[in-house]
Amino acid sequence: MKKAFYISVIFSVSLSIAVDAQTQSKSQINGTITYVQGLEAFENQEYERSVELLIEAEKQLGGTAGVNYAISDAYFVMEDLPSAALYGKRAVELAPENKWYRFKLAQIYRSAGENTATLEELNTLLEFYPNDYDALFMLADTYKDYGEYLKSNQILDRALKLTGPNRSIYLLKYRNFESLGVRDSAITQLELLREVDPDNLNTLNLLSEYYSRTGKDENAKKVLTEALTRNARDPQSLMNLAGIFIEDQKWDSAGALIRTFLNDKIILPEEKLGVAQFLYTKQQESPLNEQLKKETGWALDAFTESSSEYGPAFTLAGQYYSQIGETEKAIEKLEKGNELLPQDDIAWRLRLQLLLAENRLDEAVKVGKEADENVPDDSFIQFFLGSAYMLSDENEEAVIWLERASRAPARKPFKSVVYSTLGDAQSNLGNSEEADRVYELALRYDPENHNAMNNYAYNLSVRGENLEKAQELALKAMELEPENAAYLDTMGWIFYKMGEFEKAKRFIKASIDLNADEASAEVLEHLGDVYDKLNNIDEAKKWWKKALEKDPSLTYLQEKIQE
Repeated sequence: MKKAFYISVIFSVSLSIAVDAQTQSKSQINGTITYVQGLEAFENQEYERSVELLIEAEKQLGGTAGVNYAISDAYFVMEDLPSAALYGKRAVELAPENKWYRFKLAQIYRSAGENTATLEELNTLLEFYPNDYDALFMLADTYKDYGEYLKSNQILDRALKLTGPNRSIYLLKYRNFESLGVRDSAITQLELLREVDPDNLNTLNLLSEYYSRTGKDENAKKVLTEALTRNARDPQSLMNLAGIFIEDQKWDSAGALIRTFLNDKIILPEEKLGVAQFLYTKQQESPLNEQLKKETGWALDAFTESSSEYGPAFTLAGQYYSQIGETEKAIEKLEKGNELLPQDDIAWRLRLQLLLAENRLDEAVKVGKEADENVPDDSFIQFFLGSAYMLSDENEEAVIWLERASRAPARKPFKSVVYSTLGDAQSNLGNSEEADRVYELALRYDPENHNAMNNYAYNLSVRGENLEKAQELALKAMELEPENAAYLDTMGWIFYKMGEFEKAKRFIKASIDLNADEASAEVLEHLGDVYDKLNNIDEAKKWWKKALEKDPSLTYLQEKIQE
């Protein structure tokens, strides 16, 4: 409509030039030509040049409403709202009954958030043109933005008399009634929308959601059934219906509905992914629901079977099986996901994390290197690979990868974890000064990293250095996580190094009592050493024997026991 309007202006101006060329001054002729050039620049989206030409034309032609309108429109497109309003007001002042000029000024005011000025311009426009639909609809929409929902609906009723059944009007009235909290009237508008456009799935889904929110599940089911009758492969309708089944605790119905969708080989895998993620999210919200857990597993298996070449399906299935503790199946799914979509960093990270948790260190190293080739400079992958090397007692390799991880982009809390682990690896290599430096960095990135505090404190105690600082770090770690057995042992070992053996015994014994089955050979040996210092040789031997049973590689304990 705008382009046609400008063409008619150009035609009328050109005709004027042809008829009155002899009577027009040179300035007027040049101004008219410049004006036409400005309109052409606007049509070519050369807005800055358009403004320059139009302003020049306005100077040559004097106060002309059409030129001011054109300048205002160009500024409006450029989002220079103050300038657009300035020239728009000039156009309206020069031609107060021109609806296009006043409508444009109302648009400018509305874009600037000046609702009162917008309402004034639209009401004035409607005095001249009481049956203008565009003005009525914008007025109603502005009243809605202003929170005047009843006034908005009154104006919409006026517009409805002009147009008859109208989707845009029904939709805005629905929103107004919803804002007013008048649910029955809101539903009435949605039903009118449904009559106007019965095949519109968005309308049917909106109506079903509103019925569901108001507790009318049966009505919602009927609407969704109608939607799926019109398009059995509509993902939104299917998810809405499955959601109602889940709320009604009909998990088998929800699962069957979603499995049928995911098994459909005609549907694109990208469309299936959203539905699969929907069910996975529902299961996460109710992790103790065994039936929903089964339905989710069956659905995700159906997804990977029907979309066997789609990597994200396997990544999602891997995440699910990891979350429910089926580690082997999770690793299997993630491995396939890595093959299909090697650039998927999430799948690599989770697979590495699971391999480390299972202590499959050689496999973790191999997978980590492959992951680094496909997703280079990923701090998580580098960290997991470095951790795998450290747990394999290959600390020099661990340092290489952990230092790389420390240089890769990452958030501060994770940076802290990387530096803490790097400190452990450096400590294992006997690089005490470097270990202390990176432990300090870990605590600088995250002052609440209690694991870094504990490990830093323990390494200081093993070396017998700066025991007061070690005690301070250990105490803070225990404050942050008081039920951590390792932290209790660290505190005990610091007291041991300080010669306070009764306190050492209390903390180390508490560490073992907290989780006796999981106590490490090192902690058991510590308690034996404490009893030795307390001259309780029988108790010392007892705990050294337990340490040796826990870890037969500690052969030096046999000598301590025999002595």
